Amino acid sequence: MTALFHRRAARPLLLLASLVVLTGWLIGKGKSPSIRRCEGHAMGCAWTLLYRAPSHSPADVSAEVQQILDRWEQVMSTWREDSDLSRHNRGAAPSPDLQRVIRLAEQMHDATSGAFDPRILPAVHRAGFAPAGQGLDLSGIGKGFAVDRVAEHLRARGIHDFLFQLAGETIAGDAPWEVALEAPDPTQRRITRTLTLQNRALATSGNYRQYITDNNGIHSHIIDPRTSLPVVRPFSAVTVLAPDAATADAWSTALFVTGARQAPPPLEVIWQP
Repeated sequence: MTALFHRRAARPLLLLASLVVLTGWLIGKGKSPSIRRCEGHAMGCAWTLLYRAPSHSPADVSAEVQQILDRWEQVMSTWREDSDLSRHNRGAAPSPDLQRVIRLAEQMHDATSGAFDPRILPAVHRAGFAPAGQGLDLSGIGKGFAVDRVAEHLRARGIHDFLFQLAGETIAGDAPWEVALEAPDPTQRRITRTLTLQNRALATSGNYRQYITDNNGIHSHIIDPRTSLPVVRPFSAVTVLAPDAATADAWSTALFVTGARQAPPPLEVIWQP
């Protein structure tokens, strides 16, 4: 699965799903030769990069991005028994890379008054979305953190005009890019609004791609740390725009848990419906 792009105003329109990225194509009279595109898979989902930098080969850039994502997947994965996180959850000391993510997760736990909490691995397992074990689950911040590391690398390489997406976590560089939000509807793909993203990131959390239904309602894969149970809510999604993707990622998770409609400045919150 990749992202949906649409040619408009000389820039692609990126359709953002709450939890997954949609099968993608470019519509129009042809792709602009100045826009380079790279794609791949990491952390159980697809990633897509669009950028303007003619001197940088897509093959080289793609390999570098994949290497970064693979590195951080090895650090944060709950599914890999040999990952830094899995070893830490079994009692090993955290690696320096893992400690960096844990510190950020703890900061976001405090900032969200506990609505974001990485210490929920057993509850995520009981809900059917993680392997058995005790300890931390960094999936509520990990993809956003990895997106930020890719953006750092692109800037260090001299690529400043870019749009990068890993699942529902997206970041844009110095130039404006149009992105489109998808309706939280599991039966169809429908654009509800478009945004201009520039030097900002966004992340979306929702319950219309990963869920279980029963007589009590729609059970999300997102766990409420206060109850250790999945959030139950009608199909909906919350998008958070922030200076970095990790912050957007954690806050979108926290807001979906609490249902709050606002977050501290400079964050911007968009609920659907």
